[in-house]
Amino acid sequence: MVSTPVPDTLTVTRLECRDPLWSGGTIRLRYAALAGETVAVEFTEVIELPAGLDHVPAATLDPILRLLSLAASLSYFKAFAPAAVAVPSGLTPRERHFLADVTRHGLGEFAYVNRIPEVFETVIEAPELPEQAAEQASEPGEPRRALVAVGGGKDSIVSIEALTAAGLDVGLFAVNSYTPISRTAEVADIPLTSARRTLDPALFALNEAGAPNGHVPVTAVNSLIAVLTALACRFDTVVFSNEASSSFGNVDWEGQQINHQWSKGIEFERLLRESLPAGAPQYVSLLRPLTELRIARRFAEHRAYHRVFTSCNRAFKLRESDRTSWCADCPKCRFVFLCLAPFLEREALLDIFGGRDMFADPAQHGGFLELLELDGLHKPFECVGEPAECRVALGLLREHPGWRDHPFLALPQIAAVPVDPAEREEAFAFREHEHFLTPSLEAVARAV
Repeated sequence: MVSTPVPDTLTVTRLECRDPLWSGGTIRLRYAALAGETVAVEFTEVIELPAGLDHVPAATLDPILRLLSLAASLSYFKAFAPAAVAVPSGLTPRERHFLADVTRHGLGEFAYVNRIPEVFETVIEAPELPEQAAEQASEPGEPRRALVAVGGGKDSIVSIEALTAAGLDVGLFAVNSYTPISRTAEVADIPLTSARRTLDPALFALNEAGAPNGHVPVTAVNSLIAVLTALACRFDTVVFSNEASSSFGNVDWEGQQINHQWSKGIEFERLLRESLPAGAPQYVSLLRPLTELRIARRFAEHRAYHRVFTSCNRAFKLRESDRTSWCADCPKCRFVFLCLAPFLEREALLDIFGGRDMFADPAQHGGFLELLELDGLHKPFECVGEPAECRVALGLLREHPGWRDHPFLALPQIAAVPVDPAEREEAFAFREHEHFLTPSLEAVARAV
């Protein structure tokens, strides 16, 4: 897979999404950056599934491959933004809507950080294809075989334990598996099915040369890879563990709510479910009606996983030498420390973080204020819970015999944080009607 970097003399005006190719379990996603009518650079991304797709009817498989191609295109599009997106083979109305939404909302943080509001009005150039009635999925039934996405963190662990306790046939899934993921599968004693995603190396060369870079909705891509893996391995349901808190945005800008977790939120879940064709596995997030704090309360009981899980992004660095379980110096580490503290003995929590007390580290105090949205700060661009949940966690710490006398809680800005009783009730409530769970899955979620 060899590509040529974009020459400085060319200005890319659009990214062209070509039809994906597949053979067995290998999928090739193809893109070209065009300067006028001149091809400036071509990309090929490779997805390797754990099994072949030859048994899947084309009427089901082809639309899913096209959705994956559209979602994955954003990794390459952002290097040339603002530009147009072209799909020469055409788009159905449903596909056009999918691409417009994942671009506008999934690249919201990228647009905000790079100050490129034009991304919100990205032009889509594609002939109109007719919508086929057979393309729309029918109402899903109750799951029989569930493929559960595992990220190595507490949320997917709670889903695994809840589903297996309910007697469901569960398999585990990951894209580009890392140590926390494989160790989670070992503790669960459930086989792990992995797919591999390899981006075109030319993209990294462009980034190093100064092309626009930033956050993309990777969960959108991984969700579609999970759907294809479920088809390949004959699972009827794909289960993610995205919670209610992921739908809460970070900041309003240029008339848009910017949400780092948009592709984990309920809007994307609805979009993908409406976009999948008939015959596709159903896609659902088990923990959608629950908050991070309620999930943390349940996770605290699953002590066998406490030594293997992590939510820190530094555990997933490309170079193994850069990886660590918990850096204790990022928003995700601070949030997990804060939301687990009310439900664990002090020593048990410190043991998870290698003996480090993040509340006692003055260098972390500003980050905790950010989680609470104090001093004019906004929720950090990371997968963390709502500020109200963080306030409730503080209130619970004030009542916890192992934490209530901690000097952190006496800091003036922390001590002044109020806790509304209504916020505490909401932090543990089951959010009715904010999910797509079948009756049996809803019962599983309610038991968490």
